[in-house]
Amino acid sequence: MDWDKAKTLTIAFLLLLDAFLGYSLYRERNRYYMDVRQAGIITELLAENDIRLETAIPRSYQPMRQLSMSGYEYDENELLGMFFDDPLDAVRMDELDKTIYVSQGRQLTLQNGFMTFDRLSGDDKIELSAETAITEAREFLKGMGEISDFELDSVFIDDEGCRVRFCQKYRDRVIYTNFIEFLVTERGVVQIDCIYSRPKGYSGQLTELCAVDEALLHFMQSYKDAYNDRPADVIKIDLVYYQKEGSIHDSASLTAVPYYRIEVEGFERPFLINAYLNRIEQF
Repeated sequence: MDWDKAKTLTIAFLLLLDAFLGYSLYRERNRYYMDVRQAGIITELLAENDIRLETAIPRSYQPMRQLSMSGYEYDENELLGMFFDDPLDAVRMDELDKTIYVSQGRQLTLQNGFMTFDRLSGDDKIELSAETAITEAREFLKGMGEISDFELDSVFIDDEGCRVRFCQKYRDRVIYTNFIEFLVTERGVVQIDCIYSRPKGYSGQLTELCAVDEALLHFMQSYKDAYNDRPADVIKIDLVYYQKEGSIHDSASLTAVPYYRIEVEGFERPFLINAYLNRIEQF
C-alpha cells in the first residue's frame, strides 16, 4: 500500500469533512437570524402602514426553553417589616379573597398573589421628572429582599404621575411578570404594585420561535384592526419570559414562556406576542 498517498487522501477527507461541518454550523446558526435585507423589508412595510421603528429589531431568534416557576412567594411578616414603621401596629382586616393591613396612613393589600401598597398621604415633596421618580423608587427598593435586585425596566409618565417598573432577570432574560412598579408623584412614592414567583430553572426541550418579522407583521395587522389609522412609534422590541398563570401555593409548578414585547410610544403597557405560537396579547 502507498502509505504516503493514503495519508494524503485521509488529510484531504478530514479537511473536506471539517469544511462541511463548518458550513452546516453556519447554515444552522443563520437559520434563526434575520439578515439586513429582511430587516429592511419589514421596516419599510411597517412604515407604509404608519408604524415607525424607533429602535433596533432583535435579529436573532434562537430556540428557547420554558422557564419553570413557583407559585407566588411572600412572607407576610417580612412584608410588614418592609412597609410599616411599626409592624405590630398594623391592623389586619380579612375581606373575602384579600387581606388588608392598615397603619398610620399606609395600607398593604394582598390578593391572589398580587401585592399593593398605598401611602395615602405621601411623605415627600419633589420636583417630578423621570430621573427623580427613579431615584425615589430605588431608595424605596433598598432592603426588599430578592426584589431589591430587580433591574429598571421602564418609565412611563402620565397625568397620574410617573410609573417606574423594575423586573427580575434570569440569565440576562427579563421575566416580565416578576415585577415591582412604583407610582411616584410630587408627594413621592404613593403606590407600589408587585407580584413575584420564584424561577426554578429551564424545563422542556428547546422550541423554535416564530421569526421576528413574522411577529412584527402580526403586530401590524392587529394594531391596525384595533386602532384604525392611529400612527405608532415602536420604541422597544425584545424577548421576555411571561407567566400567564399563577398560584397562591408556593409549591406549585408553573411555566413562563418566551414572548416578544413591543412597546409603543404613548401606551402604558406593551403588546405581547407568544413567540411559540405568534399569538398576540394586548395590554
